Amino acid sequence: MKMITSAAMVALMLGLAACGQGTTSRAEGLAGAAGDPILVEKPRLSADIEAMPRLSGDSPAIVRINAELDRLDATAVADAGECGRMADSQEGDGWTRTITRPMTGPAYLTLREHLEIFCGGAYPSTSQTPITWDLSTGERVNWVALLPGLGLVQDQAEEGIPTDYVYNVRSPRLETLYERKMLAEATDAERREACQDVWKPLTDDELGQGFRVWADAEHGGVAIDADYAHVVQACGGTVYLTADEMREAGAPAALIDALAAGKTAGNWAPREDAEAAE
Repeated sequence: MKMITSAAMVALMLGLAACGQGTTSRAEGLAGAAGDPILVEKPRLSADIEAMPRLSGDSPAIVRINAELDRLDATAVADAGECGRMADSQEGDGWTRTITRPMTGPAYLTLREHLEIFCGGAYPSTSQTPITWDLSTGERVNWVALLPGLGLVQDQAEEGIPTDYVYNVRSPRLETLYERKMLAEATDAERREACQDVWKPLTDDELGQGFRVWADAEHGGVAIDADYAHVVQACGGTVYLTADEMREAGAPAALIDALAAGKTAGNWAPREDAEAAE
């Protein structure tokens, strides 16, 4: 979980982030279809902190998303500063952030924050936090409502947690689906043996494991990743719902069609296939 920063520090960093100017691109050269969002690439916030891109335009939805991206950048700078102060009195290597773009249209935008943090203590930590926005409203996608067939429940907000914190979703059906897919894709016998207790089915009505969910154009489906505890993080991985599985989960046709269109258009970054061809 991210460290909590003071309101004063966040306000200061918001002002600094607003001063930065960037260049306009289709998410690092993505071959987007007409009407896909144009991303404005921003200068790095520091040598170790990549900035979130911004959306070009001034519609209410874009203004809402860009305001949230401002806050996320401000929080990143503040968290990195707090980590540095903690590491001053302990052994630590710092705070690093990179951003990937699993979907840049149509209809949805997903950005994923990748953190590597070592502010002192026994071991470093890593996290990958995705957020998917509905480009028509500027709001985060409500996966509980968008995938009703999975019976999802979102973790409850906790006092003192930052406004933009991304909460997990969970349900027995989601956990069973995830574990079935992980077992099917685990070809390494040693990993299957090591993780079989982690991937075991639920035996009662508990909600169980928490998950992060996002729209992923590269795979043309909804992505699901378990938010495992550090000690069993090696058993985690991302699985993807097919179009049929999304329909079974009650996903609207608009989401399924947008994911298929985004995959066809190549609306994601980084584009490893394109880089390899150059």
